[in-house]
Amino acid sequence: MDAAQAISLVASWIRSHGLDYPTDELTADRFEGGWSVYAPVTVDESDPMAFLDMPVGRSVFLVGFSGRIEEVSSSMPPQQAQDRFTVREMASAGSDESQFMTEFERAFHQAAAGDQPAVSSFTVVDTPPDDARTAAEASQLLEPIVQRLARLGPPGWQRFSAEFAFTVSAEIAQLVFWSGDRPVPVPVPVWAGEMVRHQRDVAARMPAGPWWRLLLTVTDRGEMTVDYDYGDEPFPDGQLMSAEHYRNDLAAYPRPRVPVWLAGYVAGPDAQGRDPR
Repeated sequence: MDAAQAISLVASWIRSHGLDYPTDELTADRFEGGWSVYAPVTVDESDPMAFLDMPVGRSVFLVGFSGRIEEVSSSMPPQQAQDRFTVREMASAGSDESQFMTEFERAFHQAAAGDQPAVSSFTVVDTPPDDARTAAEASQLLEPIVQRLARLGPPGWQRFSAEFAFTVSAEIAQLVFWSGDRPVPVPVPVWAGEMVRHQRDVAARMPAGPWWRLLLTVTDRGEMTVDYDYGDEPFPDGQLMSAEHYRNDLAAYPRPRVPVWLAGYVAGPDAQGRDPR
């Protein structure tokens, strides 16, 4: 894990926990057990009273190479906080589950750093620079989501799939791990929905607009497949919401084009004259 990855993890962690903490200018300092990530404070050294405006006890986020994040206060001596964190990291590193997750995250970062991007669903060809930056930001926001979801699986899982069907007024989330041929459904925590919602808001700035469904498949080798579903085909029954929620979403995110089946579904049976399929 490098500094940029540690900062990305912390930024997503801050947003998912709803903290009032700046994420735009985070800095990462390396120490023995990982990275110390924080928002630097700028003080006007020419003003002798400026120190009165410095925040006391501001949060600092310690990130282990396993991806674990711990929030500490800057009022604690940095070396003491880092030493305690390093001891905890070393204590947990001996477990089989910890070793498995460490290897997964190493493979995940290695795959993300390869020639092929982690997310291939966005096609950015001859598009304005702002759209390319948005596509890259949306792609990067998936990485901390996947890393945290991976920690929810049973020991020795081989792959997992996470499916999110979102509108502005309703959400459906499903997470399944596989060990061999045996599927293991796992409840999706609240923080995952918050992180995915933020990612969808960013993706909404792309010309295609926000996705209706986000489909993730991840292997224990760190390989990730991503599919953004814009409704080219009718959604499966378990992920089809009531028409009201799609109307709410279209009001929040107007689109130049809506798939015919979805337009009919939103308009209602009287206007449609046939079922969605």
